[in-house]
Amino acid sequence: MSQGKETSLELRNLIVKLKGEKKSYSEIVKKPRSTVQTIYKNYVMRGNVLTKSRCGCPHKLSDRDARAIVRKSEENPKISATKLADQIATESGKKFSFSTETANIAKQKNSQGSEIYNPLDLMGSEVF
Repeated sequence: MSQGKETSLELRNLIVKLKGEKKSYSEIVKKPRSTVQTIYKNYVMRGNVLTKSRCGCPHKLSDRDARAIVRKSEENPKISATKLADQIATESGKKFSFSTETANIAKQKNSQGSEIYNPLDLMGSEVF
């Protein structure tokens, strides 16, 4: 299934309230019928309209820590990744590997508009 916008908690509560008043799915709100059905079905099955917790491992670093890593790497670009990881770990009190740190640097720099190195770009516009 594709990821879409999450329906707000207020709207989900309104859907359950109107469905409890015997309104039809199409009369409830200007949302697709399947959305309303799913929200009400989940309410009946679970007893609430809260969002379920997401699967997967939580992030080791917060956004603030990731920005600090990028800032430190820009201040001193010649510092090794392991030394930078040790420096950040002592400051933040969190233990993480330098591969986590380098992945964060690459992600942050890419989101800030820097280009990622691609060796195929050096070959020109030849089509193989």
